[in-house]
Amino acid sequence: MKHLLDVLFTEKHRLTARRRALGVLHELSKRRERLNLFVEGASRELPSLLLEVDEDAGCVVFDIPPAVDGVAWDEHEPLLAIARHDGLFVGFALEEIERIDWNGAVALQAQLPPRVYNLQRRHHFRVPVGSGDVSAVVLVRQGAAALNGRCHDLSAGGMRVLVTPPTGDFALRAGEQLAELRFQLKGTALQTAARVQHVEEPVPLPNGQALLPVGLEFIDKSFSFDQAVVRYVQQRDRDLLSGRN
Repeated sequence: MKHLLDVLFTEKHRLTARRRALGVLHELSKRRERLNLFVEGASRELPSLLLEVDEDAGCVVFDIPPAVDGVAWDEHEPLLAIARHDGLFVGFALEEIERIDWNGAVALQAQLPPRVYNLQRRHHFRVPVGSGDVSAVVLVRQGAAALNGRCHDLSAGGMRVLVTPPTGDFALRAGEQLAELRFQLKGTALQTAARVQHVEEPVPLPNGQALLPVGLEFIDKSFSFDQAVVRYVQQRDRDLLSGRN
């Protein structure tokens, strides 16, 4: 677990969109996901639950963890918390801890975590999309005409699309930031900003035209966008593993 702590709590895994970070905390509370709490220097964790997230009061409420052999903890000592959210590890610090009365029971209250971290699998495994699952994808560019494409594969972190090469505008290049990426996923309209990660050689078609394979990274994702894509990718992966196309 120490390795996970060292890897997870780094700037590259921090959720930079505050609403998304708060959305993760609310989901952990709503689902009563297990929290693993770590005291500095301890090799074992204390089990707990996130009970409430109060944005107005700027605090979170969590269950008092039971004593665990080999873990000494002063209730006012800061903790690091790790939980699983949609199969991925998330983490945050619990500071300024105090005992409170919560709905007639004793619980612990901490400052609303200013940072939430999300450890993504390579970053995310990709799945080929099912026929009809993803509508035409619209790439809204800055200073150039929008492009239409179709999704080839999808992950929680991005997608690979095939687009008609732009004509009369500057070429797509790695690093270009798209003002908006729009598509429907199984009938649900989704949109987010995106960044071009790579552009491959055009793929010729029998009719003499060509399609441009483009790798896109989702950026500044909303919580609802992230959840919709993650759910689809996980279900699609299970369907493929079970032989359902």
